[in-house]
Amino acid sequence: MNTASRLGLFLVLGGSLVLRPGVASAALPEGFSSSPIHVGGRATPRIAGGPPGFSPFPDATPVYHSGALLICSDCHILHASQSHLYQESSPGLNEEIPYAGGANPYLLKSPDSLDLCLSCHDGHTFAPDVLGVDSNALTDRSAGFFAEPEELNPRGHDLGRGLPRGSGLCMRCHFSSGDQEKVTCIDCHNPHGNGVARNLQWAREPEGTPDLGLFTNPGASGMDRYEAADVSYGTLNSTTLREVSNICLDCHHIFSGDSYIDPDGDGFHSRHPAYDSERGSVNSISQGGATGQSAPAHWEAGTGSGFGTTARLRFVVSGATDFASGEVVDAETNGVFCLSCHRAHGSDQAFSLSWKLDNGYAAPGCDQCHAVAEEVAP
Repeated sequence: MNTASRLGLFLVLGGSLVLRPGVASAALPEGFSSSPIHVGGRATPRIAGGPPGFSPFPDATPVYHSGALLICSDCHILHASQSHLYQESSPGLNEEIPYAGGANPYLLKSPDSLDLCLSCHDGHTFAPDVLGVDSNALTDRSAGFFAEPEELNPRGHDLGRGLPRGSGLCMRCHFSSGDQEKVTCIDCHNPHGNGVARNLQWAREPEGTPDLGLFTNPGASGMDRYEAADVSYGTLNSTTLREVSNICLDCHHIFSGDSYIDPDGDGFHSRHPAYDSERGSVNSISQGGATGQSAPAHWEAGTGSGFGTTARLRFVVSGATDFASGEVVDAETNGVFCLSCHRAHGSDQAFSLSWKLDNGYAAPGCDQCHAVAEEVAP
């Protein structure tokens, strides 16, 4: 069965297309595009009268690819011909003298944006290393790490070259032959800066991306800003400040929202809850306490089963607007979101999990919330 048959057909409804599983189709009807995934985004400037991209939240302006540190010549070359440095005393990134490459689309210094990104973000200490072994020797990169491009990777997202963008972005998975079910850096990150933490963006609607609650320890500097222990997460449950996993919805939209998690509304989850304030599907670790589905006191104590060999999993804090408030452990406000269990880029574990998967259903990551293991970890 081909990819189109497996993933379904977009049916024409009121001038838009809605994904319906289980119905086969050979191609997307000409002239139509998929229905919007997101329920609203940034309709007006974040603060009336504020400068473009201004945000009241910390980390909304990343330390590079933004503002004064948006250096055009790092990535672009006007005529595909350069015989000397821009500044003799200060060579730029990717400044190859003389330039030996060809002329590429968008005036880029590489035929594919992925390779251009990796020319800085792989194997260097001046930028976050997102591929394989970390050149910056961080203990635990907050987003994890990718495998090599074009490698089928069961431990995270697959990086690819030559991928369709724009209206073709969704077709990579829904109607491709299977060779384009991959991602590239500029799907999720805006290379020119957008006033959102880590330059994150909705892949399908970049201009609508809301503020996102990713906060960095104000005491961290340099590459330590990307250490997992120096990052916390919060949300105001609205477009004012969404949880950062709102970015995941662009592709993984069937793994959250009450209609997918509990489709029959009987209170017994068909999929594990994942915090989704955009669709009103929020959660807290305390919610399952009365029925024994979760163990709030165990989560708050942070010792015993699940915590012996695994650091506390990441959580999103309802109401948190800075690093300190995003660190507060409280079962009433702590929610389970995509990044609690998975690394955005990938990890050394199957399914990009953030803990060692070697103990079946009593895996330590699960037990931090559920405390169901028969043995208590040291």
